Amino acid sequence: MAQALSASSGSGETATINPTDWSVGWKPLFWGCGLVMAANVFLWFWNYWYMFTAGLNSASWEFTLYYRSLFWAELLIIGAFAGIWLGWLIRTGRALEGQPVARSEQVRRVAILWSLVGVTSLSVYLAASFWPNWDGSWHQTMVRDTALTPTHIPMFYFFFPLMVVLAVGTYLYGRYRIPRLYGRDKGFPWSFALLIAAAALECMAVAANEWGHSLWISEEIFSVPFHWPFVIYGWLAAGMFAVWGETIVHLFEIEQEEEESVDDAPSQPAEQPVSAD
Repeated sequence: MAQALSASSGSGETATINPTDWSVGWKPLFWGCGLVMAANVFLWFWNYWYMFTAGLNSASWEFTLYYRSLFWAELLIIGAFAGIWLGWLIRTGRALEGQPVARSEQVRRVAILWSLVGVTSLSVYLAASFWPNWDGSWHQTMVRDTALTPTHIPMFYFFFPLMVVLAVGTYLYGRYRIPRLYGRDKGFPWSFALLIAAAALECMAVAANEWGHSLWISEEIFSVPFHWPFVIYGWLAAGMFAVWGETIVHLFEIEQEEEESVDDAPSQPAEQPVSAD
């Protein structure tokens, strides 16, 4: 699939690198998933350590120390990450516009896009399965005295906004790095429209959720009407499969172009034997 990348070593030798090697195109998948899981494990153990000693009374000094500080730290980290990463994608992406791209580089960029979709998928999974289950069990047994509960703070104010940042950043990567699919002249793709809408809807549903539990039904029943938007979010998140589908077709197009270029290349004349005299 496509030509291999070339890298020069210090000795002057040229090494052949496959654009889909684990350490090339798939590197962001491992680093990204590792960082997301590290954050998840940290927040998981944070709750195990403090939720029953400092998380039961939102008016206490211990709650302010261990949970309100965590709330603000999460917002600052997500805000800084969004500003730096999205700004870098736009700044470097504009510098790449209009430049020719080798077929091997096109394949590498598709692999990186898939890696970003994979990291986004992991974040969606953690935010929509693990933390909501913990949140439901917590609120069925403990009194909800504030929207900033020990399970809400990691779920609503870290993983939900993280999903939005990752979804938008993935689109910006495709927008500038894969212009044949997501360039400005192609319009805004439905695949990313669905994926970004899913993440944004999940954040907006938080307000409806808290209003419903505060003024309507305090029980954590998953079938109540103000939980319905969470189901819609799951349907919209299926847009990530559309991203994979359209990029798979793009890979076949790259392969076909490479085969045609090989067929059109002029054949090299056979070497003449060298005379011994």
